[in-house]
Amino acid sequence: MEQNNTNGSVSPSSPSKPYIEASDYDLQFPTWSMEYLKKAAVEHRLVRPRSLAWAILLNAVPPPSEDILMSIRGHRNFYDDLRKKLSMDPRGVIGDDPLSQREESAWKQHFCDNELKAMILQDVVRTFPDEAYFRDKVVQDLMVRVLFYWSRAHPCPGYRQGMHEVLAPLLLELRADRRAAPRCISDTLRYYLQEDYLEHDSYMLFSAIMKGLEKFYWTGDVPSASGRLPLSKTIHNQNEVIRYLDKVREEYLMLFDPDLATHLAECSISMELFGIRWLRLLFGREFPRSDVPHLWGFIFSDGPMLPNVHYVILAMLISIRSILLAADTARALCVLMRPSAAGVRHVCALALHLRAPHAHPAPRAPAHAPPSHENILDASSSVFAFEQRAEEGAESSGSEGVAEGGDVARSLAALALLRARLPAAVAALRAALPRVPPTAEPPLQQLMQLAALLQCRNHALIDVETALEAAENQSTDAIGRKQLMPVMMAPKPKPPVTSKQVKIAKKVKEVPLKLFYQSECDGASDLPFLDPLGLRTE
Repeated sequence: MEQNNTNGSVSPSSPSKPYIEASDYDLQFPTWSMEYLKKAAVEHRLVRPRSLAWAILLNAVPPPSEDILMSIRGHRNFYDDLRKKLSMDPRGVIGDDPLSQREESAWKQHFCDNELKAMILQDVVRTFPDEAYFRDKVVQDLMVRVLFYWSRAHPCPGYRQGMHEVLAPLLLELRADRRAAPRCISDTLRYYLQEDYLEHDSYMLFSAIMKGLEKFYWTGDVPSASGRLPLSKTIHNQNEVIRYLDKVREEYLMLFDPDLATHLAECSISMELFGIRWLRLLFGREFPRSDVPHLWGFIFSDGPMLPNVHYVILAMLISIRSILLAADTARALCVLMRPSAAGVRHVCALALHLRAPHAHPAPRAPAHAPPSHENILDASSSVFAFEQRAEEGAESSGSEGVAEGGDVARSLAALALLRARLPAAVAALRAALPRVPPTAEPPLQQLMQLAALLQCRNHALIDVETALEAAENQSTDAIGRKQLMPVMMAPKPKPPVTSKQVKIAKKVKEVPLKLFYQSECDGASDLPFLDPLGLRTE
């Protein structure tokens, strides 16, 4: 067996030993040892079942040996016990009132669990809109259960928006490993690849990854025993992910590329504006979906605590430094909110070089198109093209067509582009047409109103995910209440001023807005998702 797999090359780590090439679904020990898997992950050479390799790298199970079956069986039994414990029927509890508000009440826990499941389902039904696999109700229910059981077993941080996008690639990988498996495999692999345990294994992998990721979801709110978040009346403290990103900027980016760090600061682009998404989703939106498993394997090679993930952030920024340095605030923000212009292999190679410059040479810089007005316009074109594809997919395949996080980033980039271009274009158009034709006056007025609406914003860049999902860095007294935002309307033609007329100051029209915060609604009637099942039928 080893004779056939030996390619005659020499292992870089052991020059005297022949190098054995790994093959799919072959659990021979030399190619499934921890040392070999780490090297293969760094070089993007992990073989299938790749999900099992991830589990080994994350210390969820040991390398193939007699203990691996015992470990896998233990994880599956643990999930069965957890599911049984958290699925108790309150009708079987004698003497418990369904209207009881006691923390230990089984009925109160039941209603809190239903609220949590509804909140999770609201995110799950929007997972990867272009993937038919996630439109299946059975898969959606599986995801809700896995996320629900994990959040109940880990009340801090509990469930947070974005966790469903960490679970989804795991399910795709577990499914691919099962579908690609040949008939003739070892008993160990046959046991691991059982279709009935897809849910169990996804929980095992998700739990292993969240050991390193959960700190980035921590916001300072400690849920009660029933799973409810407290009604905080004070401003949230700076959470772990913001502290982490500040450290990356001050201790690493300033060291490796002070010009880029200074430019981002001058543009008022804070690291959390894009870094929170990068970290919480483990860069899942920044690269093509087919490349994400290679990046994750590279990150997992350092162990479950993901100690070197900050080098990936640095590599992603430095790989597009020429574009960022040549861009103004709007263009730089547009670039950062789009998928990375650098490939996964280049980012990983650059991250290795930043970690150990003497051991790993600097990779050749990728060829980027020079930043220009046309390139920025391409960003807006991609947004509209994505929306068009989503609408066509919704009509043809019957999927919900709900916008997911990737298009939120594209929409923010398009919004930045509009803010930078539309007001100036409208002003130039108005100046070029001193006498507007009557038929063109209404459309021009509408454009001026849109331009004025876009200009009405806070000049300090606000992190969208922080402000909306975690309600951080803002007073919670205003959450759930109507707020008034001033919007300057387009000026109307002024009549001739007579001597008797008094000049009146310009008025500002106030538009009522309402901010919703999931955990701070007083009751079910306040929630914007009253019927989560309607998301599947509407």
